[in-house]
Amino acid sequence: MRIIETTDVDVLAQLNRYVHEPHVRQQPHHFKPYDADAVRAFFTKIVEEAVYQFLVLEVEDEAIGYAWIEYVSRAESAFKFADAKVRVHHLCIMDTKQQNGYGRLLLEDIERRAREQGIHKVELDYWMSNDGVDVFYERIGFEKTRQVVAKSLDY
Repeated sequence: MRIIETTDVDVLAQLNRYVHEPHVRQQPHHFKPYDADAVRAFFTKIVEEAVYQFLVLEVEDEAIGYAWIEYVSRAESAFKFADAKVRVHHLCIMDTKQQNGYGRLLLEDIERRAREQGIHKVELDYWMSNDGVDVFYERIGFEKTRQVVAKSLDY
């Protein structure tokens, strides 16, 4: 097992199906159907940006998951102190490989990378309809810090 940085948009687009399709099923009015070409084009636009990093988890030379992270640095303002954090945009493990500790390993690698950059905070969010994920994140030390609410007016 190894975790490597990648810019391989084909691998990212292929693995993205495992994180995107459940969102489509849970929130069909919000998420577009999975389109490998559109996802590949999106990743192609951003994969070389310095603030983003893409990590692929391989087991026996097979890519089974990925993480899309962003290094965020905010200047001090009248409202907040300056801060830096790693923002996890996607954390994805193939359906058939879940429940084997691979998500935890990816997050531990992200935490190591953050510490190496002198960053002391990793942040992520998830949809409330994503059953069980809250238990996973709480079990590995994530704490709920904000609540986002929404009201649909057109449905």
